[in-house]
Amino acid sequence: MSDPDQAIILQCQRLAIDFARYVDQRNIEAAVGLFTEDAVFERKGEVLQGRDAIRAAQLRRPATLVTRHLCANIAVDVIDADHATGSVSFILFRHDHAEAGTDAARPAPLGLPETVGEYVDTYCRTPGGWRIARRVARAAFRRA
Repeated sequence: MSDPDQAIILQCQRLAIDFARYVDQRNIEAAVGLFTEDAVFERKGEVLQGRDAIRAAQLRRPATLVTRHLCANIAVDVIDADHATGSVSFILFRHDHAEAGTDAARPAPLGLPETVGEYVDTYCRTPGGWRIARRVARAAFRRA
């Protein structure tokens, strides 16, 4: 593997990690900024086209919702100097204090994960650096 390929892989891996971190921290602008302007994000049967749609979906999340995405098995394949693909396995823990009637000032109770799945990504280099051009979330397991 060449040094340029290794640099691309590391930058794309960082996008995957940062997305999970920013969503869990409710840093919506940072999460949305990881995508290209015309990105497509498919999740839960919904296709979000462009940063505005991705932002709007994130803004619909209740303030009482706590999430943690645990990411692993991050694989990136370099296509060329400007394009790469990848996949990221994730485990999603989710708790809504309002739905459960729990105290939001305390840690959420630990339960089973809501979803185990993978993100299938397409990355591209932009003038602002590497960004996610397409992300498809696929659930392998989902709690009823």
